[in-house]
Amino acid sequence: MVIASHLRIFLQFCFFRSLWAMPGLWLFSLALAGFRQRSKGSLSIPIGLRTGIMASSFVLQTGGLLTYKPNYPVWVTGTHPLQPFSGAIGLAFSLLMAIFLYPWQPLEEKSLGRATQG
Repeated sequence: MVIASHLRIFLQFCFFRSLWAMPGLWLFSLALAGFRQRSKGSLSIPIGLRTGIMASSFVLQTGGLLTYKPNYPVWVTGTHPLQPFSGAIGLAFSLLMAIFLYPWQPLEEKSLGRATQG
């Protein structure tokens, strides 16, 4: 049952999102998970970062501040206009965020303060 629901979610993602956006979104989620580790499990900063990117994309699209011109190749801009993570530019942005936000050294674990008797 669980596998079927995950498969359904994956297939819906493939139909509603471009396959070009999948690596960029995966790297973005890796960056958000790393930022959660850096903030010691707090979700406030990753949620705020994702909300800020979504809100700025919405304002740029609906406000007419950013216009899409199909002069560039599809591999640069992606297949869907104004999707922030599709194409080479979105992939590069996601890769930079994953490199800078993911902790490369393991975080120290807190000890319980009890010594075991041996």
